[in-house]
Order: sequence, then C-alpha cells, then structure tokens
Amino acid sequence: MEAEFGAAVEDGRPLLFALGCLIAAWREIGKQSEGRLIVANYALSLGLLIPMAALQFQQATGFLSAAEGQPFGVPGAGAGPNPYLIWSHNSAIPILLIIRLLLGTAHLCLAWMLVEGDWPRVVKCGTLIGAAMITLSLFTGVLMLDLSPLRAQFAELAIELGALVVFSRWHIRVLSDATPEPLTP
Repeated sequence: MEAEFGAAVEDGRPLLFALGCLIAAWREIGKQSEGRLIVANYALSLGLLIPMAALQFQQATGFLSAAEGQPFGVPGAGAGPNPYLIWSHNSAIPILLIIRLLLGTAHLCLAWMLVEGDWPRVVKCGTLIGAAMITLSLFTGVLMLDLSPLRAQFAELAIELGALVVFSRWHIRVLSDATPEPLTP
C-alpha cells in the first residue's frame, strides 16, 4: 500500500488515492460483522447518546437563566408559583443543576466508552445514569415540580439501555465467532 501511495504521490494524486481507499473501506465494512458492529456503535453514540447529553446540558442552562423567573415548571399551569415553596425551589437549583450536568457528562462518557468497547465501564456508567435519573425524578417530585419533562427522558433512557443490552449481546456474539489469532513467540 505504501508503494501504491508513493506512485500516487509521484503522479500528483495522493488525495484521489486516499479517497479511493476510503471508498473501498466503506464497501468492505458492511460485509464483516465487526464492521457492522462498529458502525452501529457510532450510530447509537452519535444518534442517541450525544443528543441526550445535549438535552441534559440544555436543561441545565435553564437553571442558570434567572431572567425567566421560575427555572422549572410548577404543577398548576394557570396558577403562579406557590409563595411558600419559592425558597425551597431556589435552594434546590444547585442540586438540580449538578444532577443535570452529571447526566450530560455521563452520557458523553457512555458514548465514548461504547465506541471504545469498554463494556465494564459501559455498565458502570449506565448504572450511574439510571441512579441519577431516579434521583432527579424523586427530588423533582419532593419539590412538587412538574414531572412531565422527565417522561420523555425516561422513555429515551429505556430505549438507550435496551439498545446497550442488544449491543453487548451482539458484541459477545461477534467476539465468540471471531477466530483467535495464533500467538507468535
């Protein structure tokens, strides 16, 4: 391949040679089970995990913008904020902000670990995300805040964790089907 690249450089077409290699690699990646697994891992990371992290960070910035008044929804949509709960809501902002930032960071870490194929850490990070979401919902419920924004996130979390289980089984099957390479002394 280095000789072919050297010839392409002499002809003045190294970029065309690299593009041809890239196209050939994309054709071959779908023919192998490891290649399909890698593409699916990237698709899950880029299509679900990173947008979920962005959603968590976007909701965390909602706690920082005090110009809009109350940073989170109160159950009575037509009623104004309960004057007896304003102090507790304002006191909870740092904790809710930390949980949201933790969830966003954990989703980014989960995407990275999935692409790396580090399954023990994927399990630990998935457990952390689940615990943080449960904590967030309990804390939000105790503060008598609107839980409706969390419904979609729990549904997406269930899809996310279900996909991770499917991917881990797929990964195990691909590894068990792979023939071990002989060790050279």
